[in-house]
Amino acid sequence: MKKFLALMLLVVAAFAFAQTVNWAFLQEPISLNIWDYLGPNATVWTGYVLSPRYPGLYSYSDVRFDWVPSLAADLPEIVQEGDLWVYTVKLRTDAVWSDGTQFTADDVVWTLNTVRKLITDYGLGGNWASYIDKDYFVKAEKVDDFTVKAYFTQPSLAKANFGALMVPILQKKYWEPKIEEAFKTGNPLQTIYNYDTSDEPILGAFAFKRWEKGAFIEIEARDDYYDKGSVLTLYKNGAVKIENPNTGFVWTGYGEAAGEKELELVTGPYVENIVYRMYLNRSAAITALINGDVSFIFNSLGLQKGEEDQLAKIANVKIIKNSVNGFRYMCFNMRRFPMNIKEFRQAIAALVDREFLTSRVLGGQAFPQYGVVPSGNTFWYNPNVEKLSPGYGLSSGDRRKLAIDLLKKAGFRWVVEPKIEGNNVVRQGRGLIGPDGQRIEQIELLAPGAGYDPMRATMALYIERWANEIGIPIKANLVDFNLIVQRVFDEPFNFDIYMLGWSLSYYPDHVADFFHSRRSGVGDFNAAGYNNPEFDKLADEFLAASDINKARELSFKLQEILAEDLPYLVLFDTPVTEAYRSDQVVFPYEKTLSGLQYVYGTPTLVKAAE
Repeated sequence: MKKFLALMLLVVAAFAFAQTVNWAFLQEPISLNIWDYLGPNATVWTGYVLSPRYPGLYSYSDVRFDWVPSLAADLPEIVQEGDLWVYTVKLRTDAVWSDGTQFTADDVVWTLNTVRKLITDYGLGGNWASYIDKDYFVKAEKVDDFTVKAYFTQPSLAKANFGALMVPILQKKYWEPKIEEAFKTGNPLQTIYNYDTSDEPILGAFAFKRWEKGAFIEIEARDDYYDKGSVLTLYKNGAVKIENPNTGFVWTGYGEAAGEKELELVTGPYVENIVYRMYLNRSAAITALINGDVSFIFNSLGLQKGEEDQLAKIANVKIIKNSVNGFRYMCFNMRRFPMNIKEFRQAIAALVDREFLTSRVLGGQAFPQYGVVPSGNTFWYNPNVEKLSPGYGLSSGDRRKLAIDLLKKAGFRWVVEPKIEGNNVVRQGRGLIGPDGQRIEQIELLAPGAGYDPMRATMALYIERWANEIGIPIKANLVDFNLIVQRVFDEPFNFDIYMLGWSLSYYPDHVADFFHSRRSGVGDFNAAGYNNPEFDKLADEFLAASDINKARELSFKLQEILAEDLPYLVLFDTPVTEAYRSDQVVFPYEKTLSGLQYVYGTPTLVKAAE
């Protein structure tokens, strides 16, 4: 009897362990407040935890990225009424908040209108201002408990379909009194960002449980998750079907739901808890994966070649690779001299030999990127941007000569002018003097340290060396990721040049939002301070476009302007290489744009291995 009891206890313990999934993080989230995350602190680490908790009216399907209903019951009905375009959205009647409250039109209308008010009256920026553009979104109105009308100045794909109608929906009952309280303070946005939201009702499948700073964040599955059992079916003819047999909800779109199936997924969650464990560096996270302490490492940068080789030798560790929808880049603070001079930025660009760095220095683990739309996003990528890049295809010597010529063209000179013979620097430049006659002081290049991203750290050091060879006094400062975010987006543009990366959505409205002059406030996306009226005009046309082919044409033009003006110097990216423990977890699929980290590790679909 004792042996039987002991065996049963072991089985129960094993079952309990199997229901907890452990993920590894390389950086701690800044905040778990959704207002702060979609405002000034939009770090990928915060997004991994928060994004699945807050569905919008519409979302993307798994793998194929079809635009599909989420909290909506159908695609919107669009009509013109006077000068406005009205999107009528029917809502699902089976969605329930984690506190048991019914989701209704009141939550949608309150969220949309409140975000617009905060943008218009108080300067709320970041992703909120990308979702709700006050020049396009006018207001939302409740028709009945499960019908909403959203009014727009134009039928814009970027600002309606892929903008306001995808904004995360918040619960009115919880947030309305908090926002009203914040309005009474001297700094309402900071008050809102500082709210403790650990008790916030959510619509997602996992509720917050606890956060031990520096150690882990734990979330737990909702027993009452309304969408559990929902079936998503993608058909090879392009059709999509979403059906929840538990609630009776059914939606079919983009053709007849018939014929061969491409993918079928049944929503969980299938695990009780997810624990995001914090590690000081990549090496510690790799060791944790090898030891079985975690099942998967979240990292938008993917594995390095040495890490991949190391893990490939470990039993039950599976390696997967995916194309990427993002880029790593340098941003120039165009509010400061000499970063505000186009030829200076072009000179830096001419010096940076992406092909040499990615193939020789980084050993072929990365590939060059030239434009602000990644080459992996094939429909929207403009291949002409490569040819527009200063120095493209030139030898190292000719790159240096071009950089020197560009600086001279803008009126720069040196105390000791650099001299290039062939591919060699026979005299290093010293004492760069600007067109105004003032000596150029040291220019700081902020970049993540090697423990976070050795590729960017290495590239920053090469750029420092190449710049100093021709007398540009750049100094690479390798610091913590969150410190860069703080200095760029929290403080009033406290940087010269920084190096970071973006993980992007499929629809490339970032081409406008990252660089439009109206997005250049503190905490907003245009940290460069780029201001080009011609660009702004085309960006407005792009954001207003309702025809996808017209939007693509305008996007190509914007990419070409940015390739010449260079508020960003896009550098490179890597195929996302990931690893997970196949003896601990089962993912529903492995091939998806930007990898499993891009879909947050599929929290409602991942299962414990049997």
